[in-house]
Formats: sequence, structure tokens, C-alpha cells
Amino acid sequence: MKNLSDRLPDGFEATTSEGRTVVFRSSNRDQLDALGVFERDRMRALTREAETVAGGRGGAVAVPFENGRAIIRHCRRGGILGRLTGDRYLLGARPVEELCVTESARAGGVPAPEPLAAIVRRRTFGYSGDLVVREIPRATALDDWLAAEADPAGLAVVIERLADAFSRLVKAGIYHPDLHPGNVLVRGDGDPELFLIDFDRAEHVEAGLGENRRNRMLFRFNRALVKRGLAPRPVTLRHRAQFVRASGVADDADARRRLFADCAAHLRRHAWHYRQNS
Repeated sequence: MKNLSDRLPDGFEATTSEGRTVVFRSSNRDQLDALGVFERDRMRALTREAETVAGGRGGAVAVPFENGRAIIRHCRRGGILGRLTGDRYLLGARPVEELCVTESARAGGVPAPEPLAAIVRRRTFGYSGDLVVREIPRATALDDWLAAEADPAGLAVVIERLADAFSRLVKAGIYHPDLHPGNVLVRGDGDPELFLIDFDRAEHVEAGLGENRRNRMLFRFNRALVKRGLAPRPVTLRHRAQFVRASGVADDADARRRLFADCAAHLRRHAWHYRQNS
């Protein structure tokens, strides 16, 4: 991890000992030290005794932290490669990369959790790691929220908030390849807040996102709605059109029609895999 400090966002430092590299937010160094993040044995004890919470493929725990809680998520690969390598990575420093892109998203105005630390542990072959973020309290995953929502007015507000978050993501140049309702959190009633989470494999494209990557995020999200049974109800075509208009990704009626046609074609290509009829 040579020249790591040159790649860190402002306000972050790195320290290495016992075969572990910890990247951390400088302003929270004392609190993270008290938590045990910088010491291998204390970290093991902390995660072993903490409350388990939903948090991705590798699992996550919640621990008390500065007037709230922090979430420690163990990084783990998905798909076929994940079945072979489990929680082990060979190249790069995935937790650090996720911390950096999450902080870049926040700096670009994207509503995202505050990253606190990334831990990389060297192993005989490759490494494993964890990401520590500040918990977003009293929040519900969007897929659970949509499945339970019965108020059309509340749904319309959430669609507007989601469109705004997506627009900010695009403007910030953040490509989130795993954008789906499980990676969006909703907090509050009446005037809800939305947060995008899980920036593993996300990229900060400084030159800006092209139409192809932007549409891939849109199609991935829509595919997840269909796969999870959240479309056409409660998210109707009208709501999806509302989202596209509010996010500004298609600025006229013809562009929106083309976008929806491309989206439908994308669903047809994936219909067999998800056993869905688009």
C-alpha cells in the first residue's frame, strides 16, 4: 500500500502495525482508539461481542460510538468468485477504496453515511478488511419501506427524494454499480430523508459519468424493483416517470420514451435469469 497517504481524502490519515493498515478520520482518532480499531486483539473482541445487524454479504455489527453507534462491516466478495475466495482479496485495498469513494460522494452532496475508518489485514495470500461508518439511526431499507407503504403522497415524496439523490450521484461523478432498493435507506415520516449506502465497487469518475454508466445505474435499480416484486406496485410506471423527470436524466418527452424503451429491453434481457416477464 505504497503512497497510500497521497490518495486519501482530506481529513484522513493512515497508520500501519501488526500487519494491519488503518485509514481513519483524523477528527475521530481518539474515539476510534477507545473503540479498539487500531489494535488487532481489541478489534476481534469488539466484533465478537457486538450486536449483529443487517449489513451486506460479510455481515456487520453495531457498536456504541460518540452519541450513537458505528457500523463495522466485514468485506466479502459476491458471486462465483466470492464462493471461492470468501472474504479474501488479492489486489488493491477494497475497504480503503470504498471509504474514499464514499467520502467523495459526500463531498459532492450525495446523502451517504459518514465513513470513519477502513481496516486492511494482510494475510499469507492477499488481505481481508472491514469498513467502519457512522450509523444512520432510525432508518429503514427502501425495499422494506416500499413493501409496507400505503400512502400515495408519502410515496411521491420518497420518489422525489430518490430522484434528487440520483441526480447528485451523477453530478458528483459517482458510479454505483449496485444501486438497488436494499442500498437506499429512508428515515422519517412526512418529510423523509434518503441515504445511499454500500459503495463497494463504486467509482469516482472525475471526468463525469457518461450516459452509458448513468443508464446502467438506472436499469440496475429498475431491474431490482421488478425482481423484488416492488413494480408495478407500489412503484407504478407513473412513479418511474416522475423519478426520471425529477432527476433530470431525460430532458424531454422523446428522450424519456427512448429511455423507457431501453429500460424495457434491459429487463427482457434479464427476464430468464430472474424468472420475470417484462
